Amino acid sequence: MQKWVPLGVAIAMIVALVGARGWLSEMQRVPLAVTTIEVEPGQTGHSVALSLAPSLSRFDRVLLFRLFPALANVKAGQYAFASNLSFVDALRAISEGDSVIHRFTIPEGLTVAEIVSRLKTTEGVSASNWAPDDLLALLDPPFQHPEGAFLAETYLWKSERGPAEILSLAHRALQDALEAAWAARSEAVDAVLSSPYELLILASIVEKETALAIERPRVAGVFIERLRRGMRLQTDPTVIYGLGDRFDGNLTRAHLRELTPYNTYRIDGLPPTPIAVVGPQALLAVSRPEITGELYFVADGKGGHVFARTLEEHNDNVRKYQLKR
Repeated sequence: MQKWVPLGVAIAMIVALVGARGWLSEMQRVPLAVTTIEVEPGQTGHSVALSLAPSLSRFDRVLLFRLFPALANVKAGQYAFASNLSFVDALRAISEGDSVIHRFTIPEGLTVAEIVSRLKTTEGVSASNWAPDDLLALLDPPFQHPEGAFLAETYLWKSERGPAEILSLAHRALQDALEAAWAARSEAVDAVLSSPYELLILASIVEKETALAIERPRVAGVFIERLRRGMRLQTDPTVIYGLGDRFDGNLTRAHLRELTPYNTYRIDGLPPTPIAVVGPQALLAVSRPEITGELYFVADGKGGHVFARTLEEHNDNVRKYQLKR
């Protein structure tokens, strides 16, 4: 009849006969059975080790965790390994939480539809049981519409997440940045904008009008000055947004005459919602605009704009920079 040796005695015998270094050297040569693994919250080191190296005996797993107890403290997350990495090194990476970093960047100027489309193809995002209609459930008052409700920024995470979790992060980030911008607003802004949401709307227009950070305060100053004087904003990006899928890249005079809630050639004041996502710089540009008395600007064909105080000067700039093409 076979006699079993108690586990504690067996471990002592192994350590004494082979030595920890020699045994660990053998462990370093154990190949990985997988190159990626998802470690769930609450999962044990033994089950993770079994997934990484099913050929490893229970005895070896127990001995490993007795000699190196820190390796048993695995951390949840997604992990990816080179095919030639050892089992022990992979387990060490999991115990240290060296998981895969997923990232999702929301560029300035995107619409919410474009953000959702990008999320669908982002690694580390699970779209199961989620629909774009669920966006409204993520929003806090006074947001009644998802457009512009998320901050243009890069978001990082480790374990796989759903779209709602990523967008919730972006919404909270937008609220924090908007609160800071509103608190820093100048008197000129306070005179024409009645709420942080109105500041966000105007910031989205500024974001679409110029990609140059240095120009944003000046462009914001033009719009603040127009609002102060009771002039319509007359900005093309709002017209384009109001056209939706009907816009084919060619903005016509008929489009400018068409009455929509977003046509700032036809409506007074601001459109009802933002027209795109904004970054922190656009929010700060609107909260602290550069007020110069300028009321007009036109693209200079080089990525920037030429500004004017009078309609006559503006028309000259249009002839010089636009009609000459």
